[in-house]
Amino acid sequence: MSKEALRQFLVDSNKAGYAGGEEKKWVKEDDGSTTIPFEKGPWKSHDNFFGGEPYGGRTIVFHEGKPYWMMVYYGWIEKGVETDPVYGVLRNVLKEMPEDYPS
Repeated sequence: MSKEALRQFLVDSNKAGYAGGEEKKWVKEDDGSTTIPFEKGPWKSHDNFFGGEPYGGRTIVFHEGKPYWMMVYYGWIEKGVETDPVYGVLRNVLKEMPEDYPS
């Protein structure tokens, strides 16, 4: 397993996950959160988040069934700011992430 393989998996999972907008693949959990699963070869990720304002979550990447990488995030949009354009920019940035990032 290599850092480059992890990097490529993160690029692929970002494009297919939240950025991909395929909400039909998202899982609504009993606790009110949402999980976006993604698998490719020996890699698997779970992006689990609570939506709304504020929002937060965590992404865990597994390699061959074992946790390998984790990220936690949190944020909000100020009152009075329209949310759709902000989240649209976020989705586009994730879809267009350069292949050499994250580094």
